[in-house]
Amino acid sequence: MHIILFEMKLTKSRIKAFVWVVFLTVLAGLTLTAARYQEKNLIQEVKAEVVLLDKGNNLIQPEEFERLVAKKFGPLKGLSIEMVDMRAIEDFLALNPYIRKADVFLGASGRLVLNLHQRIPLMRIVDNSGHHWYIDTDTVRMPVSTHFTARVPLVNGNFPVGPDLKQWPMEDLFKITTMLRDDDFMGPLIDQIYVESPQKIWLVPRLGPSRILLGNTDDLESKVERITKFYKKALPAEGWDAYSYIDTRFAGQIVAKRRLNQ
Repeated sequence: MHIILFEMKLTKSRIKAFVWVVFLTVLAGLTLTAARYQEKNLIQEVKAEVVLLDKGNNLIQPEEFERLVAKKFGPLKGLSIEMVDMRAIEDFLALNPYIRKADVFLGASGRLVLNLHQRIPLMRIVDNSGHHWYIDTDTVRMPVSTHFTARVPLVNGNFPVGPDLKQWPMEDLFKITTMLRDDDFMGPLIDQIYVESPQKIWLVPRLGPSRILLGNTDDLESKVERITKFYKKALPAEGWDAYSYIDTRFAGQIVAKRRLNQ
């Protein structure tokens, strides 16, 4: 009888010891998992990544935005991701005139990524006060970058000073600069656009006649076809310096003005 009681007590002790071992093992596992989770969700660094534009038109430097975020929100390294308002950082970055869209997320190895989409400049306008502005694909005006120069047509003429772009012939300019961006022949050819009036818009080419009178953007596709044919067929035969300017305003034809010394 005593032997049986002793064995029962021994069995209970072993069970308690086993339960404690299991409990401590689970607790250690949970603690390790929590530590790993916390480490995984700690910000190790903040890194800005700029989505590159075509033709090298990059207007911003990533390091500049890393500094701006640090100045606005304080040091983020070492903080838990739950303590960081990523939407607030996105909204702050989107206020920059060069940023079209900003995405903020926690990437691999604890890197807080500032993914920046730049506005895409279509033209560079000089207003009547001499200030330079970029106009992007959303017809948004933005200042000229101090870091990079976008390879887009220069546009000058009569551009009143003021925040209202409706004072500028933006619809016609948007059509022309979009055409220049997409046309493999006209894009490299045209260096500048001069707006004498909404009905008298000039193109300034890099070679050939000094000026091309486009008029307005009515029948723009036909005008571009005629200019292209004139450059590819007439000018090689007549001479690249034979004409001072050409006029595309008349349907189906090109009116060319010869230089006085020709």
